[in-house]
Amino acid sequence: MTDHKFDANALLETYRNAFAPALQAQQEGIKAIERLARYQYAVAGDYLEWSLTQAQAVISAKSPAELVAKQSELSSKIGEQLRGRVQELTTIASESHNTLTALFNVASAKVVELTKKAA
Repeated sequence: MTDHKFDANALLETYRNAFAPALQAQQEGIKAIERLARYQYAVAGDYLEWSLTQAQAVISAKSPAELVAKQSELSSKIGEQLRGRVQELTTIASESHNTLTALFNVASAKVVELTKKAA
């Protein structure tokens, strides 16, 4: 009968290596969700600020022509802000996509490497 010693460190190292890509993908996913939440918070702040300035414009307008001019100015300002926010969202999406693609490529390379070692 052969005497095999149980090596807990080797077992833990094997599990660490096996689940490292999944753990890293989870961490990157959480970072992407956090960035998206911060983005949404910023967009909500932009809309809140726009709503408040619209209300101030209605209260402070002395004539309908002045109100229309102020609303036009505020609408163009929020349009520019939202255009910038859309570019920011595009950046967030492309960076997240690139990061996850890189993680999947690394994980696939590890699988191929381990498969070659096993064969």
